[in-house]
Amino acid sequence: MAFSQYFKKRSFTFKSFLRDFVRIMKKNSDIRDTMKSERVSKQFRERIMLAVTAVNGCRYCEWGHTKAALNEGCSEEEVEQIMTHDFGSCNPDEVVALAYAQHYAETEENPSPDAWKRVVNFYGEEKAKDIQILIEMITMGNLLGNTLDAFESRLKGIPPENGSLFFELFLYSLALPFVLIFNNRYEKWKKLNNPHPDLQH
Repeated sequence: MAFSQYFKKRSFTFKSFLRDFVRIMKKNSDIRDTMKSERVSKQFRERIMLAVTAVNGCRYCEWGHTKAALNEGCSEEEVEQIMTHDFGSCNPDEVVALAYAQHYAETEENPSPDAWKRVVNFYGEEKAKDIQILIEMITMGNLLGNTLDAFESRLKGIPPENGSLFFELFLYSLALPFVLIFNNRYEKWKKLNNPHPDLQH
C-alpha cells in the first residue's frame, strides 16, 4: 500500500535492531572501559551524543542529552549550535570527533575510511575507539527513540517507508508508561525552551 507521506527519521526493524544489539553486546567490556576511563571527558561525551542526535532527530535523546550537557557545564549557546550542526564554539580539540560523529550519522553508519583515519591520527587508537563506541551507543538510542515515534506516526497515517509494524508495536507496548510521561514533560520543556524545530515530533 502506497502512502503520500512517510515518517522520515531512521528507525529500527526487528532485523536491524538485532544486528545493532548483538554488535553492542559484543563490545560490552569495551563500553565499560570507555565509560570508566577519563580519556573522553563527560562534557566531550555529551557533545558527541548531541552531534549524532542532531542528525538522527531523536527527541528523547535531544531532551535527555541537552539536560545532561548543561549539567556537565556546557553552555546553552554551545548546545544550540551543536544541534544545528555548528561546532564553531566547541573546543578545537573536539571538532574532529564531532565532525566524524555527524558524518557517521549522515552516512547511516557508513563513514568513509579517510574520516575514520583522521580520528585515529588525531586522537590515537585508544581514544578513537572510545569515540566510536560512544557514537554507536547513541545511534542505537536514537533509533530506538525514533522507532517509538514511528509507531505514533503510523497511527496518524504516516508510517516509516521501510518500518516494521510488529516490532514498533512490541517496543511501544514495552515503553508506553515512559512515552506517556515523556510526552507530557517534553511538551512543557518545548514551550519553555523553544528547542530545535527540526527535531520536534
